[in-house]
Amino acid sequence: MNIIVHDIWISPGHDFKGRHGLGRLEHGMTRVAEAPCEAGLGIACDRYHGKDPGAKSQITFLAREVVEEMCRTLGVADLDYSVLRRNVLVSGADLNALTGRIFSIDGLVFEGVEECKPCYWMDEAVAPGANAFLAGRGGLRCRILSGGILRCGETRLELPPPPPFFPALRQEGVRCEEVADPLTPERPLQIMVNGQPYSVTMQTPGAERYLVRGLLHSEGAGEGGFIIYAQEERGPATVVDVEIECPDVPVGARRLAATSSCGLCGKESLDDVLRDVVPVTRNIPIDAVRLQAIHGAMRQKQSTFSGTGGSHAAAAATAAGEILAVFEDVGRHNAVDKVVGFLLEQGLLPRADVLAVSGRVSFEIVQKCARAGLPVLSAISAPSSLAVECAHRWGITLAGFCRGDRATFYSGLGRVERSGG
Repeated sequence: MNIIVHDIWISPGHDFKGRHGLGRLEHGMTRVAEAPCEAGLGIACDRYHGKDPGAKSQITFLAREVVEEMCRTLGVADLDYSVLRRNVLVSGADLNALTGRIFSIDGLVFEGVEECKPCYWMDEAVAPGANAFLAGRGGLRCRILSGGILRCGETRLELPPPPPFFPALRQEGVRCEEVADPLTPERPLQIMVNGQPYSVTMQTPGAERYLVRGLLHSEGAGEGGFIIYAQEERGPATVVDVEIECPDVPVGARRLAATSSCGLCGKESLDDVLRDVVPVTRNIPIDAVRLQAIHGAMRQKQSTFSGTGGSHAAAAATAAGEILAVFEDVGRHNAVDKVVGFLLEQGLLPRADVLAVSGRVSFEIVQKCARAGLPVLSAISAPSSLAVECAHRWGITLAGFCRGDRATFYSGLGRVERSGG
């Protein structure tokens, strides 16, 4: 949305805070045309800066529309906006709607924490009744998540896109209900460093610059930051191309596995990630009750998890509920690989109908399931958006939130028995 930053105010100290019955201090407010905002600290030279890193009042916003309405209501002419003691006066934004939201203004990223509640001093600083008028619309306290220079003038306030909704079939026992579920977005991110492929990982879109900077830092590369940073969308993927002062960056090889636990670290190109997969056409009956039995049997065989609480599991079963294999690992994708490898070694893959996993489902798990030719994938937690899209494409019945006798089916609904629907 288009907004206007009208004023930016800084002050070396508090005038009202903790002054009940003691009178107001006169630190003064200085209006600036631009101000350096530092992540986790606040506005440079302002009273909030660095006082409590991570605090909720690193920067405060106030809507000019609210102030103008207050002045009309209370008969105040020519108000000196500095007496309001807010850092940034803006118009065009519903500040209350930003509470609990992450938003950006001209590249700076903020987290709206709570209302900046007015105090009784407003009746003295503005006019009698100002405190009551501002209650519930006194502005917004924010944390600074990503810093930069905030400037007065017309600009854009951006909100991250809402999660996509997917049609699904929610089943509890024999009862069925058609629903639309929001799912976490998942998208391939290819990282190019100094003109060469560095890595592909799966990620939730947003903050790619910081993901890449943090990843390179973790792997001992690019300590001096980016010389050039470029980002573009190419078909189903996001490509980030950076230039850094580190000529010995290993090309196409990751030294540390920092990923969404999807198992894609170390792969060099998008072709490795989005290879063609033959759709699964085998038809078997499935429902929430059958999946309950499979997950229950898998849980009984999770000895490592029972002892440590720190491992994932995957299981293969027939549609009738016979467990063919259960393996555990700290990585979800590793547990799946162990299951598939065992089925191949033992010649049991043709008997397997269902792959069950203990956590959430990302693209990589769906890809492994499809390559193994398993028609059903069942998970205790949620799938990602790309997982559902690929399950549709590859003919897999994907079920999430399989807990008790409940399950939500996102794809391959033709295999789901709905005797009570």
